[in-house]
Amino acid sequence: MIVDSKVGKLTSITLDCDMTKSVCDLIPDTNATIRIDFTLEKDVSKVNAIVHGIVMDIPIPFPLPNADACQTPDSGITCPLNKGETYHYKNTLPVHKSYPKVSVTVKWQLKDENNEDIICVLIPARIK
Repeated sequence: MIVDSKVGKLTSITLDCDMTKSVCDLIPDTNATIRIDFTLEKDVSKVNAIVHGIVMDIPIPFPLPNADACQTPDSGITCPLNKGETYHYKNTLPVHKSYPKVSVTVKWQLKDENNEDIICVLIPARIK
């Protein structure tokens, strides 16, 4: 499920899994990459990435090494961002062997300097 906002509009999302399936299978001891392309409805000076794993309706924060997307190497984002432009965000995270084999909804948000959602995506996933 994709939630757009007044700040941004999703143009595409790509995941390291078979996107024709209803659930994204995450394989332990590999890396998972998300790519989010979006356009902006207003100028943005800061972009923070916030990730939660929702298990049994309980959101569990998943800390990123650097939540500031503008300061994260290889994120594809350099601030400030301009209204009407299209941006290509990318992040890669490890799927550790120690993660429990569970079904999870990954909630990935990009928020602006006012803590408003630029983009929010909910991704049904399963750690195999």
